[in-house]
Amino acid sequence: MAPPATDAATTKQEQQQAAGGEGVEVGGDLRLVAECGTVVRLSRSAARMSTTLLDMIEAGCAEGGIPIKGADAGTLRLVAAYCEKHAPHYDPVASAARLRDPFPPFPIDFTPAPYAVKPVTQLDPDPHGLKAWDRKFISDLPDNSALFNLIIVANLMAIEDLVDLGCTAVADKMRGKTPDEIRVALDIENDYTPEQEAEVRRENAWAFED
Repeated sequence: MAPPATDAATTKQEQQQAAGGEGVEVGGDLRLVAECGTVVRLSRSAARMSTTLLDMIEAGCAEGGIPIKGADAGTLRLVAAYCEKHAPHYDPVASAARLRDPFPPFPIDFTPAPYAVKPVTQLDPDPHGLKAWDRKFISDLPDNSALFNLIIVANLMAIEDLVDLGCTAVADKMRGKTPDEIRVALDIENDYTPEQEAEVRRENAWAFED
């Protein structure tokens, strides 16, 4: 069996390790293998963001090539880039708490009075620049297919923050649009005949009321 391709120049020994897992240095980067065989490296600190990979590390079975079924090389590189960017600021305790209680009580935001004075010291809402980075990360995706693939792989690897980011991007594309506009925005083909669509609208008239 031919060894998988790698993103960077790879020695013959490294290729053998990716194929068979022999001689892999414990504690080094993880080697994620895309569907096409391409290997994408991911640091162990970044791998903590994936519940799937974290479980494998703790079980001692993360050595050698880890196949990520259904992931193309481009999407896997995007996932790795996201995890590496967020890893230095990742809080596993907060993430675990969110998994236990995914729908915490929403905070109540009171509209400030017109005469309210902005505090002299204003906390930076994005101290590490991650929100700005995330916006560019999503906006740089070439098309909806890339976005959907990103969500699928992130969900497969149980990277909750990335799943949330992708789903929020989809929701933003849908917000305030009619069904026809949503189809255009998300490249969804309408496979209903005019008669079938009329019947659906008739049966669900309440959903189409202004």
